[in-house]
Amino acid sequence: MPEITRAGVRLYYADSGSGPAVFWQTGAGGDGRMWELAGYPGALPGRRHLLIDHRGHGRSGQPSGVEAHRLDEYVADAIAVLDAAGVARAALVGYSDGARALCALAARHPGRVAAVVCIGGVPHPDDAGNLDRAAEAAEVRRLGTRSWLDEMAAGEAEQPPAWFLDNLATTGTEMLALELEGWSTAPTAVADFPLITAPTLIVCGEQENPRGEAELAAAALPDGTAVVLPGLGHLQAFWHSEITAARVRRFLDDRVPA
Repeated sequence: MPEITRAGVRLYYADSGSGPAVFWQTGAGGDGRMWELAGYPGALPGRRHLLIDHRGHGRSGQPSGVEAHRLDEYVADAIAVLDAAGVARAALVGYSDGARALCALAARHPGRVAAVVCIGGVPHPDDAGNLDRAAEAAEVRRLGTRSWLDEMAAGEAEQPPAWFLDNLATTGTEMLALELEGWSTAPTAVADFPLITAPTLIVCGEQENPRGEAELAAAALPDGTAVVLPGLGHLQAFWHSEITAARVRRFLDDRVPA
């Protein structure tokens, strides 16, 4: 697994396959292995896959202090990994917070992006901002990562598989809280949508799209498509890869053929 250091933080990533590059970024919990455990890279043959353990996660460094966990740092980390891997342009696939980070990257560095896939719900244009993330950070510190995840899982129709919760729970409580807190001052992804020129797919569960947020985002994107998965929630939209990975493959085969 290759390693680089940026701004004093070690960053690990996996690099496999050949063909058009796909950069995979996980969410607030877990690490790059979650994509492999769910079978996503295997569902997209004929491509080169870069799976990052972003800062605070997996085998990457765990910097202390909220300033090391601002959204800008995650964007810069992704660019640094692409540079180290010698990838000039990649399709970006992110889940949850990973999707948020990659939307910011696509808006700021359009020349590096062949396509964007966001798995998970997106904000509504009327949402005031990320103020609730600070409250979430406090709740994570109160409960601990695993109990916080268990509460989230209890709100969905199916219990997630053990491998998924176990992987998400490898992120320590303070690292998870710092990411939530660090991004609380950043604009929501709504501000980035009009600036993302690459073809973009939003895939989310019906339960996390109560006000048609995905469809509104697709309309705001210059080249956006929304897919809402009936009956599914935020966690289900990821681990039901037999549904979601097929949608991702269909989109990338059409827009960035292998």
